[in-house]
Amino acid sequence: MLKVLSAEAVRDLDRRAAEAGVHALLLMESAGRGAAEEIRRWQPNLACGRVLALCGKGGNGGDALSALRWLGLWGAAVQAVLLGEPQGEALAQARAFAASFPQRLRQVRTAKELRQAISTVGEVDLVLDGILGLGVRGPAEGLARRAIEELNRGGFPAVALDLPSGLIADRGDVPGPAVRAQLTLAMGALKPCHLLPPAAELCGEVRLVPVAYPPPLWAEAPPLAWVVDSAHCAQLIPPRPRFGHKGTFGRVLVVGGAVGMAGAVALATEAALRAGAGLVHVLTPEPVFPIVAGLVPEALVHPGKSTNGMFSPAAAEEALNWAQGAEVVVLGPGLGRGEGPQRVVEALWESEITRVVVDADGLFALAQNRKLLGSRRGGTVLTPHPGEFQRLVGVPTQEVLAEKIRWAREKAQEWKCVVVLKGPPTAVADPEGQVFLNTTGNTVLAHGGSGDVLAGLIGGLWAGGISPVDAACLAAFVHGRAAELASAGSSERALLPRHVLHSLPQAFATLETAQ
Repeated sequence: MLKVLSAEAVRDLDRRAAEAGVHALLLMESAGRGAAEEIRRWQPNLACGRVLALCGKGGNGGDALSALRWLGLWGAAVQAVLLGEPQGEALAQARAFAASFPQRLRQVRTAKELRQAISTVGEVDLVLDGILGLGVRGPAEGLARRAIEELNRGGFPAVALDLPSGLIADRGDVPGPAVRAQLTLAMGALKPCHLLPPAAELCGEVRLVPVAYPPPLWAEAPPLAWVVDSAHCAQLIPPRPRFGHKGTFGRVLVVGGAVGMAGAVALATEAALRAGAGLVHVLTPEPVFPIVAGLVPEALVHPGKSTNGMFSPAAAEEALNWAQGAEVVVLGPGLGRGEGPQRVVEALWESEITRVVVDADGLFALAQNRKLLGSRRGGTVLTPHPGEFQRLVGVPTQEVLAEKIRWAREKAQEWKCVVVLKGPPTAVADPEGQVFLNTTGNTVLAHGGSGDVLAGLIGGLWAGGISPVDAACLAAFVHGRAAELASAGSSERALLPRHVLHSLPQAFATLETAQ
């Protein structure tokens, strides 16, 4: 898995490397040369053409100057525009570049000088963005802001060093003018802005550039999150013994459904079965019962007491009775909102049932009685999308999106459960403070019903004997991979959650063959 580091963690890593004897200039040079090599792999023709670097006075500008110098040594026609007085290692890089390419470095201090410098450069094939780096905490200002605007106005292909200038490393929002890059070269590790939209949309393609940190120090650097990958997920798949039977692979109860929303509970039910659960029972309101039974014939469907097309308060006792025989309860798909569904959710939440996955209208019921959050004694997985999460925590959705990693971690610890804050990317956080990001998937998942499939997958995998956080990570990865497989050769807009269900066998197979 790939580490995601905060800006503070990177600065601390730089400091510790220097204390260990690795001078900051050595780290910068390794980053700069690595960036130049990656640019040559990305676009060989552009890398040997006319390249301009816009360089700030700090470390990001030093990285850009180093990369530009290497491209020039390999044959590119290079020009650099330096904003202000360089400091520290950036000054050393400016001197090295000027020594290698006399008259190719122009230093500017005003917006007028900046415009003149860019106008005299002439036509370019590629621009290196080294204007601002990890130190940014708000909107770009002054000369840096003007440089960002000039770069975007020119319409040149842009390569951002570490992150597009104008973004804040630890956040997903865009506070002001920011470079729109075709390629972003993340130095050493991914940062949240590379993954969280809308900032991630400005990064273009993101590639990692190794930096020569001492391996022991790199191993000790605390990750803000991990990006899950196929190798990790392949290790999480519950085993299927050769002589196993339906009782071996876990029992799931799905509780949900209301008139007009039978499809939600059916999708969750089929997903739990396709995740490998041996038996899946469904408790759904009596008017919905024949529809669900017809949609998922492999499930054991039971009619529950109902009023006005949804569960009545009396169904709470029925839910408790059926839950006694299940390893995992998936609660909420298509449940509806009213007194009856509220009673069902509260009864299961406050019971001795050890494992519950809460989705959709189950989350709405919890939001109506927030004091329940954090009170369960058993294992719990909550699967909110950002709007549902906003309802649970009472903060604006945009703030949730901007700091998705932090919010998922804090609430998983506070509520003592696994939080699956859906994406893209999906953040899976556990009560110990770990956060895992899943980046598989595409807009096939932007349909109602996709979340029901994910909830069922988590329930089925959890019932198979793995931990709740592992079940959530594996389910999110496979869910996204199935969407990718379903859309191979097809239009994403025209595919539905049922097509994701049909691609699950292939998605699991890609992991099982890697074991």
